[in-house]
Amino acid sequence: MGVVGLAAENPVGELVAAALAKGARRLQKSVLMVANGEDDAIHQVRVSCRRLRSDLKLFRKLLAGDWATGLRADLAALAQACGEARDLEVIAALVRENTTSEDNAEHVDTILTTLTLGLDRAAARSAEAVLGESTKDLLATLEAVAAAPDLKPTADIPCGEVLPQLLRSATAKFTQEADKLEPWTPDDDWHEVRLLAKRVRYAADTSAAVLGDEAKATATHAATYQELLGRHQDHCAAADALTAMAVDAAAQDDPELSFTLGRLTERHRAARKPLREQFLSLYHRP
Repeated sequence: MGVVGLAAENPVGELVAAALAKGARRLQKSVLMVANGEDDAIHQVRVSCRRLRSDLKLFRKLLAGDWATGLRADLAALAQACGEARDLEVIAALVRENTTSEDNAEHVDTILTTLTLGLDRAAARSAEAVLGESTKDLLATLEAVAAAPDLKPTADIPCGEVLPQLLRSATAKFTQEADKLEPWTPDDDWHEVRLLAKRVRYAADTSAAVLGDEAKATATHAATYQELLGRHQDHCAAADALTAMAVDAAAQDDPELSFTLGRLTERHRAARKPLREQFLSLYHRP
């Protein structure tokens, strides 16, 4: 949800401070979820970091000095520390969903056990990072920055004049890259467009309290694109992980397990095609 309580005539600097304060509260809440061992906590930390980084990027031309650069780097590092656990969680769930009765049940159990063990270790490392001193320092910095962000004089311009331009800029970058996508485009390019769709969604969410229905509609469209491309990326990640496991199985002279891993890998690679077609059909709809 976006920041509330601001109008078009308010200086955009007030929105910057409010967005940072809301982001800091969201991150603090997700850190507490990790401390309490709650479900989906690591993922929520990652999302909180991404939203804050998106807001800092959205408002970058309004920020004085280089304080935001270090802050974005710290948020990126924390998000990355949570990435492996989340990825393995998604991959394990996808393998379960895409397994059929034709697959060797013993091999599937072996694959899922390997993924689960990796997930447990990654989750422990993520929790250690989230609950460490660096995160406490980051939260303290965010609180201080949100209370009095160092802004340029242009931050005194009303929200209603600044936000449409900022949102158009984020949308234009997404459109520029999405226009290049074809069914045969490499996975990494599809992933980049997904990240840009997410950036548009977050920017529109932040702007919605001021820009109203237009920004809300933009956020809704971006969320739809993000969801489709997120499922695409999940299948890409699953295929890559299973391929790596197949290489290990081959090195251990286990061709039957390698065969099962190969079947599963191809299944995930095949799942990309309908998702790409669905995105292109939706994106190019008149």
